[in-house]
Amino acid sequence: MLASPAQNCQSLWRMNAHPFRDPPKWLKPRARGLCFCSWICCLVMIPQFAVLAAVSLDPGDPAPALNPAKWLKGVPINRFEPGRVYVVEFWATWCGPCKANIPHLTELAHQYKDRVAIAGISIWESSDPTDLSYLQKVENFVQQQGDGMDYHVAVDGPQNEVAKAWMAAAGEKGIPASFIIGKDGRIAWIGYPAKLGDVLQQVLADKFDVPAARSRRDMDLKMVRPLDEAMTAKDYKRALELIDEIVAQQPNLAPAHAYNRLLALYHIDLDAGIALSSQILAEANHDIGAYRMMASIFATQADLSPAAYKFGQKLMAEALKKDEMTYLFLAMNADLCVNMGDKAGAAKNQEQAVAAAQKDSHAPPDFIESMKKKLAKFKAAL
Repeated sequence: MLASPAQNCQSLWRMNAHPFRDPPKWLKPRARGLCFCSWICCLVMIPQFAVLAAVSLDPGDPAPALNPAKWLKGVPINRFEPGRVYVVEFWATWCGPCKANIPHLTELAHQYKDRVAIAGISIWESSDPTDLSYLQKVENFVQQQGDGMDYHVAVDGPQNEVAKAWMAAAGEKGIPASFIIGKDGRIAWIGYPAKLGDVLQQVLADKFDVPAARSRRDMDLKMVRPLDEAMTAKDYKRALELIDEIVAQQPNLAPAHAYNRLLALYHIDLDAGIALSSQILAEANHDIGAYRMMASIFATQADLSPAAYKFGQKLMAEALKKDEMTYLFLAMNADLCVNMGDKAGAAKNQEQAVAAAQKDSHAPPDFIESMKKKLAKFKAAL
């Protein structure tokens, strides 16, 4: 069950990832394989699961053991055999981009059957350490995939042991995330699945420069970690300064920081935020994904100004006219109303969201049920 407007919205825009038809210039560096909206979905894991800590797992380090709660498919990988390459990808059943990458992993598993072992480890399926019901849900999902998910699959336990040993240790805050383990049993590469195929070829050919990969990643983490801390502390002035520093050194990272820049500007410089929003929408040809990224901010942030929320409502209205993902925007609009203190508006929009979702074949049944429960909560508050 969704516990808060932020969590509700996060789940909303994790689902049904929709790629830009013609990625704008500021988007293209991150547009290979995974769309901008899919990548943004990864970021929303930060407040719910991530803990800012020292990174202790880098390329070149020995790979941690895999000790999941249960192996659901394939032979358990109890150790990394010398001379064999492994791919470990972290995913979840609620993660649209993760599910979209399943066919690619199956393709790689078939292509490198005798040389690479691929394992998909389901993590972050529940934020309740006492909840075990998700285990059966994940197992059912894997069974439903059949041969379409043709590689080793496991699920992490409720204490997130594997996620902590791998994702948290590596400073990775979002999924899907891929790790390649080289023939020496050490981490060769950590990154987004979009580059997995290319890097895997280099690792197999013994041509991948692991020290260089470690240096690049250390630099990225060194630059990004203070930004994470500033955003968590709501020090938006400092966050914008850090974003400017990062983009000045690596201009190709500008699209990666569009979400944080907008979030900060909506808080402390609304006019600049509105101007940037207009620029992004124009460059994205007013794609629905760009609207979703922006709308999610107004649905998840409870401390914006009335003027900011008014602008958020304008964006929602524009998005709804496109008649795409209608139930998602109505539900986000309901959360926006909650943030504004508009109980009647929240109930009205949530009711419309439920009705729209019931007519949308892409709306997951379990999510519709959670929306209904939230609607009852909104009505009870009137």
